Amino acid sequence: MNADELCQEVIDIVDDPGYEDPAEILKRVNRSQRRIADLLFLPDLKDGFASVNTTVGQMEVDLPDTYHKGLYMARSGGVALDIFMDVGSMSMVRGGVSLDVGTLAAVALKKASLIYQKVPAAQTAIELYFYRLPVDMAEGESFFPDGAQGNEDFEWAIIHDTCEKIFSRIEDGMEGAKVNTSYHRDMFAEKISIVEDFCKQQGIAYPIRPSTNLNWLGI
Repeated sequence: MNADELCQEVIDIVDDPGYEDPAEILKRVNRSQRRIADLLFLPDLKDGFASVNTTVGQMEVDLPDTYHKGLYMARSGGVALDIFMDVGSMSMVRGGVSLDVGTLAAVALKKASLIYQKVPAAQTAIELYFYRLPVDMAEGESFFPDGAQGNEDFEWAIIHDTCEKIFSRIEDGMEGAKVNTSYHRDMFAEKISIVEDFCKQQGIAYPIRPSTNLNWLGI
């Protein structure tokens, strides 16, 4: 389904005059797409790539705006760097984190930043491979969900999540069970489980394991 078809499905299911504006529904659909990307490692999103540069005398650089999660490869000068899930792990394995100048060999994630060790004597490029943020859909027949394009379960997961959030507002304060909210919550859980299996079948990218005998948990 394209963006227009997804929105129309939601409008038809909700069938409420307060939720008939396609532009407003599209905003909700895009938020649902993002929520699913937060939950799963969607196969179409693992093509995230960006190059960042180190700075002399510093050991930290901002992650690219397109970065979402799951840094699975970092390279510099054609050499793969060790990836750590946090600065604490890097410090434990490498015996500390400092501004010492030396060979660039490892990176660690720190919120919206990347820590690198050691600090190169000259500006050096680091290539990053990761799961990117999904691209929001715009109105029109040429725009499709981003993450697992063509997968109907992914499309219906978006629809059910959007409907659940809308019905939760509509049924808020009503006496008795929130029948529609519960139904779409259950259907979303069912679809997301199927999509999760699909993601595993497509292959999830994991980071290169650091050269250490510690038990590495990955990302």
